[in-house]
Order: sequence, then C-alpha cells, then structure tokens
Amino acid sequence: MSLSRFSPVRRRLLQGSTLAAASGFAGIMGALHSRNAMAAAGKQTASALSPYGALSPVADQTTGLPLLQLPAGFSYRSYGWTGDPMSDGRPTPSLHDGMAVVTSRRVGRNSELVLVRNHERGLVTTPNDAIIAPHNYSTGLINGIITVYYGSLPIRIGASGIVTNPAAAAPAPFLGYAAGGTTNLLMRDNQWVGARSSIGGTLGNCAGGPTPWGSWLTCEETIYDFSAIGGKRHGYVFEVDNDPEGSIADPIVEMGRFVHEAVAIDPATGYAYLTEDNRNLSALFRYVPIDTTPAPGSLQRGGRLQAARIRSIIRQAAALTLDKVNDIGLLNPDIGDEYELEWADIADPDADPMVVVGQPGGISMGFMAGPTYQAMAQGCARMSRGEGIWYSAGKLYIVDTAAGIDGSNRIGYGEGAVWELTLATMRLRAVFVSGNQTAGNNPDNVTVSPRGGVVLCEDGGASTDVYGSGSRLLGLTEGGEAYIFCKNNVVLDASQLQAAGKLTPPADNRSSEFCGACFDPTGRILFANIQTPGITVAITGPWGRGNL
Repeated sequence: MSLSRFSPVRRRLLQGSTLAAASGFAGIMGALHSRNAMAAAGKQTASALSPYGALSPVADQTTGLPLLQLPAGFSYRSYGWTGDPMSDGRPTPSLHDGMAVVTSRRVGRNSELVLVRNHERGLVTTPNDAIIAPHNYSTGLINGIITVYYGSLPIRIGASGIVTNPAAAAPAPFLGYAAGGTTNLLMRDNQWVGARSSIGGTLGNCAGGPTPWGSWLTCEETIYDFSAIGGKRHGYVFEVDNDPEGSIADPIVEMGRFVHEAVAIDPATGYAYLTEDNRNLSALFRYVPIDTTPAPGSLQRGGRLQAARIRSIIRQAAALTLDKVNDIGLLNPDIGDEYELEWADIADPDADPMVVVGQPGGISMGFMAGPTYQAMAQGCARMSRGEGIWYSAGKLYIVDTAAGIDGSNRIGYGEGAVWELTLATMRLRAVFVSGNQTAGNNPDNVTVSPRGGVVLCEDGGASTDVYGSGSRLLGLTEGGEAYIFCKNNVVLDASQLQAAGKLTPPADNRSSEFCGACFDPTGRILFANIQTPGITVAITGPWGRGNL
C-alpha cells in the first residue's frame, strides 16, 4: 500500500512551526521523589511507585510475540493488525489511533462488544488504498497546491511543505485520495469476531470520543481545504454508528472546523467538549446542541459552539493577571493551579483559518483555525496542544500533551499536563504536570476505568527508564502521580512476523505511540492501540491490586 502519512505534514502546517533490562523494583523505589517535593517544584520529575509492581516482557496469547511489558499476572491478546484481512476481505487500514467501546449488548446467550477505531491516515495513491466504507465523505482525486494569503503575501502549501517566498519554486502538489476513517471491531464473549470499515474519505482521524447513545465521534486533526483541487474541506467531526451502515458521512459543521483531537459528552446536559491540537494556537471548545435527545443524528441538527475563557483565578503558582493567564497561563502550569471557566460564543464555527504571527513559544508564523481566531479575539484561554478528553463522574480529564517548557525555556514545548474540569462548578485544576520524560513523555489519549483510575497513552517517542526504551501506558494515583503500568516492547524481525502470519515490515517500533486506551463496561479488559505497526491489544489481569 502506498501511503503518505498525514502527521508530519500536519504538524508542519498546523502546529505553529515556522515554515535495557529492568534493574529491579528497588531501582524505582530509589528514584522516587516525595509528593511534597513534586508539589514544591510544581511538576512531577520521577515515576511514582506502581501499585501493580514491576514490569517484564509478556508473550501475546495470539501470536506468541513479546509485544508488551506488563506487571505480573497480566496477560493480553492482539487483534486487527495492519494488513490483517477484515470481515469484508479488505486489509485492515494502518495507523491505528483513538478508540472506544461504544456498545455492550446481549445477543441471545452471547455478550458482544463493539469498538470503533480511528485510523490517522492522509492521502493514498489509489482509491482502492483508501478506506472503503458504506458511507464515505471525500472520494475524488486531490491534485494541486493550496494557496493562502497573509495580507498580500501568497503562502503555498503542498505535499512537500510550505513555501512563503513568492520567488521560490512551488512545493510538490498534493496528489491522492483521502484515506482516513474508522473501523468497527466486534468481540463476542471476549473473543475476536472481526472488523468492518465504518466511515471513509476523511483525513487525519486522530481521536474522538464515545457518545452516551452508543456511537463514536471521529475527529479530523487538520484544517486542509482541498475543495479547489478535487477534494473537500476538512477539519470536522463525524458520527460513526455501531453498525457501519448507520454512520453519517456528513460533517457536523456547527461543532467547528478546527484542528480537532478529541471529544467528550456530559451525559447530564448533552453538551460536547472538544480539544484542539495546534501548538500554542489552540482553544478548548464546547458544543451546545439544539437537540439533546440521546440518539444518533441529534448533534447534526445544529447547535452553538463556544470557547473556554478563564473567569477567575482560584489558585496559581505564577503571578499573572487574568488577561495574561488566558493568553499563556495554561501553557506552563504547575500542579494545583486552578481556575474558574466561562464560555464565549463563536459566531462562525466554519470560518477559514487565519495566518498569525508572533505567537507564544517563539512561533513566528502559524495557521490558526477560524473558530480559534475568534476565541482569541474574545480573550479566551490558549492551550498548547489539547489532546485526550474523557468524562467520568461529573468531571472531564483533559490532556495538554505539550504543556510546560523545554530546554530552551519555550512555553508550550513541555512534557504535558492533565487538567480536571469539574462540570458543576466549571473549575479547572492541574492534577498532573510532567517535569521530564521520566515522569511523563507527552501523554496524549486518556481514559478512565469504571473504578475511576486514569490511564494515559504516551506520544513522545521512546521513554527511557529502568525497563529500557519504549512508549508507555501510565496510570495516575488518586493523588495525581504518574506511574508506569505498561511498556511498548514491539521489536520484530522478518522471521517472527512471518511465523505469526503478519504483513507489517520488520522494525523496532518501541517509540510508536500508545493510543485509543479504553475499558469495557465491566472494567475487566483494557483495550489499546500501538499506532505503528498498527496493533490492537486487549489486556486483562488483577486490576484490584491498584486503582485502575
């Protein structure tokens, strides 16, 4: 399959850039900092002690391959690898990403689970390489260059990058078919049944979120407009049904056209809360639907988009004015920072992006989504890179994967933070802030178990710790300290893949991100994806030993 991965180009355009074996459990104990020391520093700088114990490689019960490191007593099975045949005979798409269990049901004497899984794909060379679902958004050939303007300055955007010099050669054109989308996975009595394509013709389907009525909202993490070169406008949310035939391939336009990451719905009000991943050019949004009926299609009937604004400072380590807090306060938080939010209406949720200059973190020029531009004009709160968001027991857990500072002291280039938003009071509190890669390496997707435990998926590359190199699934203690629960151990050679009947190329994929973590309603199974080579795993074990 010829595939041009979406993410590198998306990051250039949309995130504000200028154009060894474990040494034993005692080793972890020796590296710990006290909670008081972390609070004094404002950020966590070492892994907390895991209630589940030390990790070691564990063989996959499906393939026999040691894909994960897990605590003693935990096991897993892998499913739906890239290239595996689906129920319709087509190969499983690549670049697995956000995911959730959307339906748990009884069918006769059997128990079934339906999961929806995103695929964060860009353009492919032939229509047959795209996801072909019962309903598809964009199916035409995209061929050309996008031109936008900063004043009278033309900015040309193509597959090879961005050109701001009018006298320079044009970038290579975009050429291909929109290949993002989703697949629906079916488990029966906790056994794999198969998968089907459920929506296609979208771009950069990074994350999304489940609805209380049993569907999935898939989000496009891009604001490309291909409508003048054979395609369509992108940057929207789509609703995916638990039955692929019922999916809606029309965007929910009033939920906003911006660099979407994830969405969570408050079941008490029906309001949808949405994150944006566009470095230092992001807002936190809320969609107030006209029709709050808990049923597929209700969000399509229209609503009001709003953006969060800090109304008052409850607790803050840095001495900033209210205006300054809204502008940069969330970009480099300390543990315990707390604010009260209000919401500002966005007049045009489908507005075109704007070229902006002189943004925080040393961003000299970037592309800000139209709704975000309107939010900033009203003094709304700026985030760095909003990622996962999950509802649990009247609260939202919101991840900013780049909150903090880097070695050059740039704000919004840190290791990440987790915010807790209490919906009844609209109070936003920083419950976890990473001070280095050991404590947390750019957490991304987030989920909460039925027992109330928070799980974070890392997306900062290979974290190096006492267990060696590899991305991780982190748990948060009740006090907000991050600990290591699982580690990516995918290093596979050609003979191993051939013996397992897998079509993915041999590689060391330990740096590939974890994504799509979610529990089944009983809390017995934690599902997760490893984006590359594209694997879904189902983890079981003695969850009661800890808080997950």
